[in-house]
Amino acid sequence: MMLKRAPMSLLAMTCGICGMIATAQAQQFIYKWTDAEGKLQYSELPPPSGVSYETVRKPSGPSSGVLPTTPDPAKEQEKQAQEEAKKKEQAEAAQKQADDLRAKNCEVATKNLKALQGNSPVIKTDDKGNKVVLDAQQREAELQRAKKDQDYFCNP
Repeated sequence: MMLKRAPMSLLAMTCGICGMIATAQAQQFIYKWTDAEGKLQYSELPPPSGVSYETVRKPSGPSSGVLPTTPDPAKEQEKQAQEEAKKKEQAEAAQKQADDLRAKNCEVATKNLKALQGNSPVIKTDDKGNKVVLDAQQREAELQRAKKDQDYFCNP
């Protein structure tokens, strides 16, 4: 009968020792101090000598090296507002760029239309880089294309 109790007692004692070690580890302290740059530091190791510090109870649970923090709703809202403002600013910048490009294309289309409607000969550069004077049929095709471009770019 005594032999059966010994292993059970040994098991209970082992569990008790493990529990005490876990409790001791859960109650460890960490050091908190302000470094030379004014930043708050936390460490399991003491700060350099001559630096004033305080000890803080280490949070229980798995150690990640970072103290857990609860999110501040005001900071979260501010962060969200900043992100939304940034997105809005980017969208406005993209819209301005598109509007500027449209205005430039409208100006080019209007100049092309005036040149094609005038009486002067129209000279165009071909694929080989040679300058070619447009005949009446080519000029009419370019005139129609310039009217479409002006309608598209100048009438939002």
